[in-house]
Amino acid sequence: MVILKSIGKKYPVMKKLHKGVNLEDFWALKDINLDIGTGQTIGVIGRNGAGKTTLLNVIAGVLSPSKGDLLVNGKVMGLFNLGVGFQDELSGRENIFLNGAILGADRRKIEQRLDAIIEFSELGNFINMPLGSYSQGMRLRLGFSIIANLDFDILVIDEVLAVGDALFQNKCFERLVEFKRLGKTLIITTQGMDLIERLCNKVILLDHGSLLFSGEVLEGINRYRNLLNTEKFFVGLPQQKRQDLVENTKKWADNISDWGNKFGGKEIVIDSVEFINKFGYKANRINTLDNLKIKVFFTVRYKVENPHFGIAIFRNDGVYCYGPNTEFDRLVIPELKQGKGYFMLDYYSLLLAPGGYRVSIAIWDKNETLAFDHHYGYYELIVTGPDNKRKELLSMPFRINCPSIGHRLAYFFASRKNNPDINLDLLADKFGQISNDDNIKIECIKILDHNGNSKDFFMTNENISFVISLNYTKPFSKDLYLWLGIYRDDGVYCQGVTTLLCNRKNYNIFFPKFSLLPGLYNISVGIWDSAGNKFLMYHHGVYTLKIVFNRQDHGTIFLEHKWLWKVV
Repeated sequence: MVILKSIGKKYPVMKKLHKGVNLEDFWALKDINLDIGTGQTIGVIGRNGAGKTTLLNVIAGVLSPSKGDLLVNGKVMGLFNLGVGFQDELSGRENIFLNGAILGADRRKIEQRLDAIIEFSELGNFINMPLGSYSQGMRLRLGFSIIANLDFDILVIDEVLAVGDALFQNKCFERLVEFKRLGKTLIITTQGMDLIERLCNKVILLDHGSLLFSGEVLEGINRYRNLLNTEKFFVGLPQQKRQDLVENTKKWADNISDWGNKFGGKEIVIDSVEFINKFGYKANRINTLDNLKIKVFFTVRYKVENPHFGIAIFRNDGVYCYGPNTEFDRLVIPELKQGKGYFMLDYYSLLLAPGGYRVSIAIWDKNETLAFDHHYGYYELIVTGPDNKRKELLSMPFRINCPSIGHRLAYFFASRKNNPDINLDLLADKFGQISNDDNIKIECIKILDHNGNSKDFFMTNENISFVISLNYTKPFSKDLYLWLGIYRDDGVYCQGVTTLLCNRKNYNIFFPKFSLLPGLYNISVGIWDSAGNKFLMYHHGVYTLKIVFNRQDHGTIFLEHKWLWKVV
């Protein structure tokens, strides 16, 4: 329990006058009255300079109030600056004892908790190395781990929750949720309103040292936002906002070494996951272009508001394939009450090339700050189909338009013949280069929209035609193939098209739905000689294509899908 009665805190401030210097009082806190009950989690919000840190320092006993009365019932621990008192020349292990002593823990208690502190920090053998060799993230891990494993009744936390990488941040959040459930009193200040909503059951709003509001979380946050908007109103009228097109997306997994981990606050727990093929059977081997349903069963342990579901597919090397969620798809889930439930994502056609993939399943808070439960890269998915020697990522449907029956028959029989084993390794160091052949030349390459207009700027899911015009100076071998390659701008090979040359000059490779997600892509064209196992000519990555979208998404390819969910 914490009670503040008419608390004020002042600092002397020097003010230069015409004939000297005068000291004036600056009141960082003014007449603060609060009653914080045992087991409450309080969020302290306000603009920079509002007095938040000063208030927390007074409650923690770091600062004495200039006026008023403070009553604290229980042991208080303050988390203001992770690792205060750390010494670079000492090892991580030695700094645990030093920092713990500064925080008020006796040596015997630290020795009892030493293994738990080291395990929580995940520093491994680094714990015996000098602190001077640590990165800032490693220092933060150690500092929070010490706090997280010491005894207290009241924990005061000031803007230090962004600890290390995303997985460790979630681990820290889970520990705070655990403290909350154990009945600890938490007093937190942060500019992250999503964290305040998620963790706190009461909000305190300060401004210029005064208490403006104390009460319900959402009401306090709305008052704070109104305060910010009021201040901006006098600066000038806000400009009319327009909905900008998304020009890029997340293209890689954050850290594939963390695949296989589960983390989250556990308000909701994912119980099991099923991959269902087009026949309705459970299977994690799905043929390319087939239907795939992913069904996720979960238990709601504590009622949550405004959650959303997410599923992400990555290739085994970390390439982000697709990661839709119900928030991106503008589906509203007002709340999930206690009980059992499931959600299901139905992919109409899996446009991924054969190979190995990993799948993440998550249930998030509304701002996707900290997961309720996240199984990161936890599930294996095998996409089956023709041998993928070229390591293509995608299998977008396309067709090659032919103007005459003779040409169509030629393409029909060519399509029944196995595609040649084009060795793209021969182009590994040729990106951005052109090599021509004396007998076959590319006259032009056009990228056309559905109206036949040439452009290099398209929306996701538009149809696109690649029209390639060749010029032959003499008859060519029957073992020649035209190759079109589509690459992401970071070098990932998305998809290729190979077709037998049939003594014609124009080739139209048509994608009815070009489903690449936003970003910059490079186009390559070449003539492959299967008999000589070489490229006769190539224009490798010299043509660019920009894709934009009118919605958010993660990954490389948009997969048509729908969501279903139910809680019973």
